[in-house]
Amino acid sequence: MIRLVQFFGLGFLLLMVLNGLSWIIDDTGEHRQMREALPAIQGREAVSLGGSIGVGLRFPEMCVDGADYFWNGQDLFEVEAVADLILDGPAPPRYWFVVAAPTAQSYDNGAQASERGGRRREFHRLLFRHGRFGMVGGDWRQVLITALTPALGYDAWAGRFQMLRHQMGLAEAPPPPTDRAARDRLTLDPARAGPEAEAFTDRQAVQLQRMAYYDSSIPRRSEEALIRINQRIAATGGTMIVVTPPMTEAVRESTMREMGDQVRGFEAMLARLAEDGVVVSNHWRDPAFAESHDLFADNQHLNRAGAQVFSRSLADELRDRDILPAAACSYGQAVETAGFQTTSGHEILDDAR
Repeated sequence: MIRLVQFFGLGFLLLMVLNGLSWIIDDTGEHRQMREALPAIQGREAVSLGGSIGVGLRFPEMCVDGADYFWNGQDLFEVEAVADLILDGPAPPRYWFVVAAPTAQSYDNGAQASERGGRRREFHRLLFRHGRFGMVGGDWRQVLITALTPALGYDAWAGRFQMLRHQMGLAEAPPPPTDRAARDRLTLDPARAGPEAEAFTDRQAVQLQRMAYYDSSIPRRSEEALIRINQRIAATGGTMIVVTPPMTEAVRESTMREMGDQVRGFEAMLARLAEDGVVVSNHWRDPAFAESHDLFADNQHLNRAGAQVFSRSLADELRDRDILPAAACSYGQAVETAGFQTTSGHEILDDAR
């Protein structure tokens, strides 16, 4: 019995040490970049928030002085929390691009059945660093877990443990840092578009069914979050622009077949937001991109060539609608984006929010 108590006592002590170190030792990777990128958003003309499909927006191609602050799986509740954090700064942007795809309204990373609780805890770590200890989307579980055991689910520690296990011959080496330039050069193989789209939507449908089983209020609460964001942005004289980048015909067909109600719910939400004063630019069904596989890295994400085409087209549309001011440069010649995308290469193919 004494040895058992000692065993659990040492385990608890080790856990406390790791939790302490997770606050003291700064991560040199994505978490630090997330913190350092926040101040650079202040004073910029625009910012992009949302999920990994934000790679389809390139501010230099739009002649907009903007900063990126989207990441893989960022749900609409996290978008609201990030927006609040930025809006409380001294010089928030005027134009707020929120990227969202059909089904985005049905995700809550803090939901009981969510597979992305770790991402929500990463986000809470960021909020804690800024003195914000409140709930995101009404989720108290992840706040409590992050506060009591901040090392749990922390990607930086997972990488360190994997490297240690690799040095002991017990695991493969951690993946190398993401080569974003190489990812931008990827092109979708037309022969693989259909099977990959089916696999993607099958996984997504299962995830949404699980979350809806435990909490059917997620879509309603997501829309309310967007309404609150728009009200805060409008109060500062800014403009909120919800953008849905194009996707391939293969993923659109499989999504409509598997989650047609979700798509119709998303489009109805966009219509209500537009009535509330939100600028909406929905290109999900854009036929110009439907079979243009050379413009996609995968079914959901544009590559560099596709992002250039889409960003220039979007900028023209928004200027024709008198949303953006007249361009002060030639496309592609604007000041380089000083933003940060926390989407890593091995994750980007698995998300479309």
